[in-house]
Amino acid sequence: MNRREVLRYTAWITGSAISASLASVILSGCSEQTPAPDSAKNIDGTSTSNLLHFFTPEQFTLVALLADTILPRTDSPSATDVKVHSTLDTMLGKVFDSHYQAAFKTQWSALEIYLNQQEFLQRLPAAQVETLQTLELSKSDDTAVAKKALVEFKQQIIAYYLTTETVAKTFLNYLPIPGAYKPCIALDEVNNKAWAL
Repeated sequence: MNRREVLRYTAWITGSAISASLASVILSGCSEQTPAPDSAKNIDGTSTSNLLHFFTPEQFTLVALLADTILPRTDSPSATDVKVHSTLDTMLGKVFDSHYQAAFKTQWSALEIYLNQQEFLQRLPAAQVETLQTLELSKSDDTAVAKKALVEFKQQIIAYYLTTETVAKTFLNYLPIPGAYKPCIALDEVNNKAWAL
C-alpha cells in the first residue's frame, strides 16, 4: 500500500473526498517529532507523552474520546492505543499551514458547540456513536460547519491510524524491504490484507 492508496481508502471509508491539506501532508511524508512532557491527560487519566501543539488540554481530552469513538479497541488497537490523537495534534500544530489551522479551529469550535448541545460527554458510548452518525448524515445548514469538522477529523484519524507502525506491522502486510513488484495477484496470496506503506 502506498500513500495514494491510504488516501483512496480513507475517502472510501469516510464516504467523502479527502481535503487538499490532508492529501498534501500524506503525500509529502513527515518526520517524527521528538516528544516532550506536558500536563494534558488522555481519556484514561494518564499524562500524554507529547507536548500539545494545537489543542488545549480540555480539547485534547475530547479529541481522544472522539478518536476512540471512531476507531474503538476491537481485535485491533484503538486510535488512542497507537497515539493517533497525539499525531493529529502535532500535524495540526506543526505541519499544516496557518490558513488551514485557522479554518480547522473555526470548524472545531462549531463541532464542540454542537457536541455540548447534544450533551455528548454525558451519553453512553452507543449514544455517542449515534450522535456522530446523526451529525455526519445531517443536511441542515445549521450543522454544516460542525459536520465538515467531523468529516475532516474522521479522515485524519483514519489516515494516521493506517500509517502507524503498530497497525502496519501487525494488521497489514508489512515488508520493510520490498521485493519484486507483482501488479496482479490474488488477494489470498497476501492473507487478505492490504499492504502497509
